[in-house]
Amino acid sequence: MKIGLYSPFLADNIGGGERYLLTVAECLLPQHQVDLIIPQFTPGLPEKFSHSFNLKLTGLNFVVGPFNSQSSGLDRAKFTRQYDIFYYMTDASFFISKAKKNIVHFMIPFNQPPNLIQRFKLRYWPVKVTNSFFTKNSLEKNWKIKIDYVHWGAVDQNDFKPLAKENLILNVGRFFSPSHNKHCKRQDFLVKTFKTLCDQGLTGWRLILNGPIDHGQDNLSYAKKVAQLAKGYPITLRHQGDFRKLQQDYGHSRIYWHAAGYEVDETTNPQAVEHLGLSTVEAMSAGAVPIVINKGGQPEIVENGINGLLWNDQADLIKQTLAVIHDQKLFHKLQLQAQLRAKDFSKVKFCQQTYKIFNL
Repeated sequence: MKIGLYSPFLADNIGGGERYLLTVAECLLPQHQVDLIIPQFTPGLPEKFSHSFNLKLTGLNFVVGPFNSQSSGLDRAKFTRQYDIFYYMTDASFFISKAKKNIVHFMIPFNQPPNLIQRFKLRYWPVKVTNSFFTKNSLEKNWKIKIDYVHWGAVDQNDFKPLAKENLILNVGRFFSPSHNKHCKRQDFLVKTFKTLCDQGLTGWRLILNGPIDHGQDNLSYAKKVAQLAKGYPITLRHQGDFRKLQQDYGHSRIYWHAAGYEVDETTNPQAVEHLGLSTVEAMSAGAVPIVINKGGQPEIVENGINGLLWNDQADLIKQTLAVIHDQKLFHKLQLQAQLRAKDFSKVKFCQQTYKIFNL
């Protein structure tokens, strides 16, 4: 099969959505010809993906397609005609694809329903996929469409293994401003919470925030704000995007924090909470106990009191963190079950579902 994969987010970001799309590519290679469509070629892009995600992408073609502002809908229709399957990770916009089979993937539970033009173009995308049941339920409610498949992302447990545990709390995620109406990871809140723990007497522990800074001055300003908040406390910020260092951070951490969606109403603004959150699964695979927000897709991953803990406010987060720190029996129980739960997100299961969705 000749398969085209396209995401409008791909060239600018290095995050969960990009890992997801490239893992789809890895599943399809080398049995099929896979083209990764980009609006313009960026030098070093293949190396950047390989360095950041540790995926086997040998044979993947980087193809420049008519997806920039100068391209027309007719250009896109003609371009897609060459493909047996075209897979599109949508940003809520649509185009007419003339591929033999068209699949649209929703990473984001958009809360604004489509207009008439969007609905017309959506007819050309008969197979609809989401990354979580949270995203599925939100879209079916707000967009009045039927989602055919939920396709959780993949975590390779060979990539994320326990190392000698240290007194570390970890959060992994891109730094971008809450003003973007994205699911801001709320590193500012996590820093404030850790400072509160330290001020209340916690000693010998460190907080690591690992994640690149999104493009844009406001995102850089947000990262600087977080760095300023962290001054004077045992808090480390890493922005360089090195996969090996990320593996070490996961492996050495005892606790994993996740706060995307804090102070957000997930019913009225579902796109501003975590849609699934595979960094939590990566941490669980590496033997870190997840203590994560009880919103969005996180409760799909973590079952409270079984393989991690869910929290609703800062007092909850502090209480549960101290419980895991001071109760080794609880830590080991949750750690074991977290590692077992991570296996449900294996790459083998992900690829099996990919082939089912693509009907291969």
